[in-house]
Amino acid sequence: MKLIQFCVDSLAWILDKTFAPGSRPLILRLSPYLLPHSRRLLLAGLSMVAVALLKGATIYLLKPVVDNASLLKDEKYLLFIVALVPAIFLLKTLVQYSQAYLMSWTGQRVVQQMRENLFRHLHALSAEFYWNRRSGDIMSRVTNDLNAVQSALQFTPLYMVRDSLTLVTLLGALFYTNWRFTLFALIAGPLAAFLLGSLGKRMKKSAGRSQAIVGHIYHIFQESLEGMVIVKAFNYEKGAIDRFCSQNDALFVQMMRYLRVTALSGPLMEFLGSLVAAMLVYFGGREIIAGRMTPGEFSVFMGAFFMAYEPLKNIANMNATIQLGLVSWGRISQLLDEKPSVVEPANPVRMEALKGHITFQNVSYQYPSGQKKAVNGIDIEVLPGQAVAFVGLSGSGKTTLINLLLRLFDPTEGRVLYDGHDLRELELKSLRTHIGLVSQNTVLFDDTVAGNIALGMPEASSEAIEEACKVADAHEFIMTLPQGYQTMLGERGVKLSGGQRQRLAIARAILKKPSVLILDEATSNLDSSSEKAVQASIEKLLSGRTVVMVAHRLSTIRNADRIYVLHNGEISEQGTHESLLQGSGIYKRLHEMQVSHG
Repeated sequence: MKLIQFCVDSLAWILDKTFAPGSRPLILRLSPYLLPHSRRLLLAGLSMVAVALLKGATIYLLKPVVDNASLLKDEKYLLFIVALVPAIFLLKTLVQYSQAYLMSWTGQRVVQQMRENLFRHLHALSAEFYWNRRSGDIMSRVTNDLNAVQSALQFTPLYMVRDSLTLVTLLGALFYTNWRFTLFALIAGPLAAFLLGSLGKRMKKSAGRSQAIVGHIYHIFQESLEGMVIVKAFNYEKGAIDRFCSQNDALFVQMMRYLRVTALSGPLMEFLGSLVAAMLVYFGGREIIAGRMTPGEFSVFMGAFFMAYEPLKNIANMNATIQLGLVSWGRISQLLDEKPSVVEPANPVRMEALKGHITFQNVSYQYPSGQKKAVNGIDIEVLPGQAVAFVGLSGSGKTTLINLLLRLFDPTEGRVLYDGHDLRELELKSLRTHIGLVSQNTVLFDDTVAGNIALGMPEASSEAIEEACKVADAHEFIMTLPQGYQTMLGERGVKLSGGQRQRLAIARAILKKPSVLILDEATSNLDSSSEKAVQASIEKLLSGRTVVMVAHRLSTIRNADRIYVLHNGEISEQGTHESLLQGSGIYKRLHEMQVSHG
C-alpha cells in the first residue's frame, strides 16, 4: 500500500510538472480510491514493466543477427532464433492482457465507488443545496464526468507507466549500443515536452468549458421532457428547440477547439519524429561508412526508434485524456466538497416514541438567495392529538414551516421543538420514523405498487400494506391493475390518475402509523370528485394523531382545532374556522372568494 501511495505521489508530481500544472492536490485526492486495490495495481505495474523489457529485448535481438549473418547458417542457432521470437511475443501478449485487464478492473471498481459515494453524498446534502443547483448539471457530473475519469484512470497509467518504461528500456538499449549517437537522437525531447505542455493548457481550458455546457444541455433536455405538455399547449416547441440548439452550437464550438488541439498533438509528434528519423539515417549512414558503427548497431537504433513511435504517440494522445479526466474529476470533487447545512450533533437524542407536542419558539427563516425573511417570529404550540392548519396566499410562508418541521433546513432564528427537544438535537432518522407526510405533489418511483407504499419500510408485510391501502380506499383500484400490488408504476407513476396517486401517498403515510401527520395541500391538485374521495381517506388518518395541515381549500380544514393565517411570513390571524369567519380579515376574504367560485 505504501508503494502504491508513493506511485500516486510520483504520478501527481510528474503530471503537475508536465501535462497539468497545479493539478497535484486534485490527483492526490484519488489515493483513497486507489489504495484498496494496491495488489491489483502492483500486479498491473509489474506487467507493464515486463512489457517494456520484452519490447527492448525484441529489438536488441536484431544486433547479433545483422552483425553476424553467418550465424544463421548454423541450424541450431537458427532454430533458437525462430523459437525465441514467438516465445517473447507470446509472453508479451500474456502480460499485455494482464495489465489491460487489471487496469480495466481497477478503473471500473474505482468509478463504481465514486458513483456510490456521489449518490450517498447527494442524499446527505440539505435541501438548500438543490435550490441552487440544476439537476441536469448534477446528472452531467454523475454520468459524463465519471466516464471521463474512468478513461483517465484506465489509460493514463498504461500510457504513462508502460509506454514511458518502454521508451526508457529502448533508450537503455540505445545507450548501451552507442551512447554518443543516442544523445544526438534525444535532441527532440525538450521540444516535444514544450509542445505537449502548451497543447495541454488549451485542452484543459476547452474541456472545462465543454463539460459545463454539457451540464446545461442536460438541464434543458430534462426541462423539456418534464414539461412537454406545457411546451405543446403554449406552442413553445420552436422556442425550446432554439434554446437547445444555441447551447448545442456552443458545445460544438468548445468541443472542436478541444478536438483541434487533440488532433494536432499526434501529427506534430509524428512530424517531429520524422525529422529525427531523417537525421538518424543521414548521420547513421555516415557513421557506418566511417567504420564507427556496425550495421547491427544501426539496425538497433532504427528499430528502437520506430518501435518508440507507438508509445510516443500514446503519450502525446494521453494529454487529451488527462486534461479531460482532471477537469471532470475537479467537477466531481466540487460536489463531494459540498457540506450539508443540516448536521446532526455528535450524540443525538434518539426518539423511540413521539407524543406529538410541537413548539415553534420565535422561529424565523430566510432563504440563502432571499431578500427578506420567508417566516418571521413564529410562536406556535401544538399539543399532542391536536390538528392545526396554516393558510394564506402563495408565498406567505406555509410550506417553509412544513420544511422546518421536517428539518429540511434549520431556522435562522429561534427553535423548533418536538416533545421539548430542540429539533437540532434529535436523530433525524428516528424522528422521521414517527412522521407521516402527504404532499400536493405525490412522488412515486419506478417500482411496484407495494414497493412505493412501503417506501423506507422494507420490513412491512404484504398484509400490512394491503390493510393500509384499504384504509386509504386504494385497494379496489389496485386490484384492477394488471399485476395488482406487484404492478410496476412507471416513472413518476404515470400510469395512475391524480386521485389514485394521492391515495397511494395516503396509504404510505398510514403504513407508518405516524404520531405526527403533515398534510401539505394534499388535495389541491385534484378535481372535486377525487378531492372528496381523498379527503374521506384523510379523515380516517386524523384520529389520535397530531396533525399539521397546509391548505388551499378551506373546506378541508374546517374541523381543525386551530387555524393560523399567514401573511408575509407572519401570523396575522388565528382561531377556529367559525371564529375566523366572524372577523373581517384575510381568512374571511379567502373563504368568500372560494364560496363565490363554487
